[in-house]
Amino acid sequence: MTDVVRTEHDTGTLTEHNTSDPVQPLEGIRGRGIARWAAVAVLAAVGVGAIVLSIGYGLGTGTRPGPGLWPFVGAVLMLGATAVVAITDTLEDYEPWGTESVRTLIAIASLVVFAVLFTLLGFTVSAILLMLLWLRMFGQMRWLQGGLLAVGGGIALFMLFDVVLGVPMPRDLLMTPLTSWM
Repeated sequence: MTDVVRTEHDTGTLTEHNTSDPVQPLEGIRGRGIARWAAVAVLAAVGVGAIVLSIGYGLGTGTRPGPGLWPFVGAVLMLGATAVVAITDTLEDYEPWGTESVRTLIAIASLVVFAVLFTLLGFTVSAILLMLLWLRMFGQMRWLQGGLLAVGGGIALFMLFDVVLGVPMPRDLLMTPLTSWM
């Protein structure tokens, strides 16, 4: 048997609420609690990892900063923000885990795969694959449209960073043979 509560609104309409199913609100609260502490744990882990890596690059001195100084400062600020989140956030600030959470995890995992492929295949192929995945998954584009945009975007970004700006990158499987004459 279910308990139904009828509520009359100012407009004169009646709505029914099922009050005998306490599982729904508890699941939502539990999911939000998991999301909250997962966010805090991930931010703290990334912050600590960035601090360790930046110290490895060298912080330098007060008059001659090293390459790890600004990543170190950013990581310390990130840990401070994580502490603020852990102390001040409430459960209402988080949504329970669901399909959108899975999509977010896939996006983060794809960035990790991009970083690995970047060192193995170079920038262009990695960027094309990442863009194609994101355009299909998040942009809901068709394969042909997404593929054309990803190829054009990957080549354009390579030309911008490598050729125009001169950013040193690992050997690119696709573009290095094509741009070696430049």
